[in-house]
Amino acid sequence: MSTILFSSLLLSVVLASAPPTLDTDEDLQKTGFGRPPPRHGLRLLKWYVKACLDNNMEALCDPVAGEYGFHPFGNEEDLLPRLPDGQPLGYFTIGNLHSPHAQDLPYDVRKDYDPNDPLSNEDRVLVKYNENTQHVSDIFISEHYNKTRTYIIGPKLLAFLRQLTHHFYIEM
Repeated sequence: MSTILFSSLLLSVVLASAPPTLDTDEDLQKTGFGRPPPRHGLRLLKWYVKACLDNNMEALCDPVAGEYGFHPFGNEEDLLPRLPDGQPLGYFTIGNLHSPHAQDLPYDVRKDYDPNDPLSNEDRVLVKYNENTQHVSDIFISEHYNKTRTYIIGPKLLAFLRQLTHHFYIEM
C-alpha cells in the first residue's frame, strides 16, 4: 500500500513540475507569447521549427556548437522537468539577442531588437537535446524563464507551425 501511495505522490510531483502543453494555435495565441512587437518569440519559434529541425526531430542546427546564439540552459530553478542522470541529454536555449552568434539569426527574428528595450529580448525557445543522436525530444517556450509563462510545444502545434507561410505567420 505504501509503495502505491509513494508512486502516486512521485507521479503527481513530476506532473506538477512539467509546464503546460500547447496543442493548438489557439492555445499559443492565448499565452500572448512573442507579441506584440518588439517581442520576437513567435518569429523565433517559427524559424526554429522550420529551419532547425527535420520531420523526425533531428537537429539541423547545432546547439552544442552555439549556432545562432544557442547555449546550455542549466535549469537551476527547475523551470523544466529534471533530466535523468547518466544520459546524454541537456537543455539548450536560444533567443537571447545579446548572445554570441545571435546576429546569425534571420533578420526577421532580430528586426525589432532594441538593446534599450527589455521587451525586445525576453522570449526564449528551449530544447531538450540528445547529444549522441542529435535528436530534440521536447521544445519549450518561455518569457525570460518565468515558470508561469513557460510552455511545452505539443506535436499538433509543432506540425501547424511547420506549415505556416511567412506571410501568414506575420499576421498571427
